[in-house]
Parts: sequence; C-alpha cells; structure tokens
Amino acid sequence: MDSSLHKHYHDEEFDPRGLLDTYCYNGTNDMFEDLVVFPITQLFKTFSSGRVRGETLLDVTMGPAAFHLLTACDFFKEINVIEFTDANIREFEMWRNKEPGAADWSHAAKIVCELEGKSEEWPGKEDKARRAVKRVVKCDFTNDNPLEPVVLPQMDCLLSMYVLQVVSKDLQAFCNNLKKLAAMLKIGGHMLMVASYNSSCYWIGEHKFFSLSFEEEFIREAVCDAGFIIENLETLPTKKTSNFATYDHVIFMIACKEREGLVKKGIQQFI
Repeated sequence: MDSSLHKHYHDEEFDPRGLLDTYCYNGTNDMFEDLVVFPITQLFKTFSSGRVRGETLLDVTMGPAAFHLLTACDFFKEINVIEFTDANIREFEMWRNKEPGAADWSHAAKIVCELEGKSEEWPGKEDKARRAVKRVVKCDFTNDNPLEPVVLPQMDCLLSMYVLQVVSKDLQAFCNNLKKLAAMLKIGGHMLMVASYNSSCYWIGEHKFFSLSFEEEFIREAVCDAGFIIENLETLPTKKTSNFATYDHVIFMIACKEREGLVKKGIQQFI
C-alpha cells in the first residue's frame, strides 16, 4: 500500500481526543474488547504472575491513552511516557494534571479493579497512575537517540502498544525503530508489545491514517533480531468488522532482552 495516500500518526493534524473517542470507549465502537479489554487483561495477568518485575517502566503507546497504566502503576514505582506529537503530550498532561475537560478513564479503572478483586477501589486508581508517571518526553525516531536531548537510564520494562506500526513507513523502518526502543531497555528486562496483524489503515473523523501491515512470521523475526527471546505470544482474532480500522488479530507478546540488537540478513526476506 502506498503510504503517501494516507496521513501519518505524527502529522500535526492528528487529533488526540478523536483517537480516544473513536477507539477507547465502550459503546462508541465494536473494537473495545479487542483494543482495550484484551490488553488490560493480558497486562494484569502478566504483572500479577510476577514474571515481569522491576522498578521502572517505559511506555510508548499510540495516542494519549492511560488505560494500560492503571494496571502498571501497581507494579512499577516509576513510569516514563514517551510520545511523538505536542498535541498528544498536551492531551496526556491534561489527564495527568486533572484539568477540566481531560479524558476520563474511570471505565478502565473499573475493569482493572474487577480483575484485582477490588471493584470498590476504582475511584482512586487513576490518581495512583498519575502519581506513578514521573515524566513525559517527546520522541523522534529520525534521531539516533529518539529522546534527544533527554537521556534516560535503561528501563526494567518496556511497554509498546500499537505505536510502532503507525510511525514506521515500511518493514525496514519498523525493525530500525524497534531496535531504538530496545536500546532503552536493560539486558534481562522485558518488552510487552501489543500490536495488530494485517492492519493497513485507521480512521479518525474524516481523516484516513496509515498503518503498517504485517503477519506473525515478520514480527517474530523482527523481535528476535532486536535482541529478544520471545517468552509468550497471545493472539486474539477479531470478531468484528469495523468501519474505523482494518486488522484481523490483536497480539500480546512478552519478550526478554538477552542482547543488543544486531543486523541480521534474514530479516530482508520480509522487506
């Protein structure tokens, strides 16, 4: 697909609230179970099992969403958020600072607290997540250090949700961007990745945006090439046909970083 026919996620015209309203609220779309409930459930299962531990988490997620942080805040003392546009950062900071008109994640807080068996504690969950977020940093993958001029220590855990496939123009760029993210993670640390298979585009209002399409063989090769061992890969086939986005599966991957990423010729078969 010619990506020039679509807008891109990091365009200035990107509408952060439009993204949240379209994809993150139950009743506004048929994808809520796929895109929100499935990741929340998998994150809770992963963190509560004790298999992924540490003090620090780096979150790189599509849009100014916070629903996934409502689980992470119970297991990590420090959460660092990276974003790609000033508009997304402003929208996220509105929520973080409890400003009037900020996004409301109470529906996600109720889901998380039900999973925890503490359904009555949902009113305080968003505030706990806000306190865990220590900084929000702008990211630019065209730089060798995407966070330039900020330098962060390597993290214990990296959480990547949907974003790599919407900021990468092709499969080679995806591999390069994944390695840049991997460099921000400690050896022995874990990457948790949420992505979708065969996703070519998504809509926000009247605007059509590019999404990079790939299948399981590619993502397994790319992740291993970036220095990871895949420990688990859960796949959820979509049961809905959406007018807003094209995809046929959502995945949740747990991968442990064993080394720094190396160039591997085998990846070229997908390019």
